[in-house]
Amino acid sequence: MIEDQPTTLWLLERDGHEAACRVKLVPYGIEVHLTSNGETVITRVFETGDEALAWAEKKRSDREAAGWRKPAGEDAGRPGG
Repeated sequence: MIEDQPTTLWLLERDGHEAACRVKLVPYGIEVHLTSNGETVITRVFETGDEALAWAEKKRSDREAAGWRKPAGEDAGRPGG
């Protein structure tokens, strides 16, 4: 059985709230968890990493368009992103 620790792809904040995207390798694919203040609110499973990353990037873009931003001094996220 595969036991993988979640990896944070991105972390954003707005009005004192935190949103994050974490991924984890599981036996049946790749789980992507969107969290709000540390609590999982959406879980999706993808067969490939490319699918998981594309979905996670879309969700990040949607949140940034809604005013969410990286925490001050936070280096998390992709270069140039």
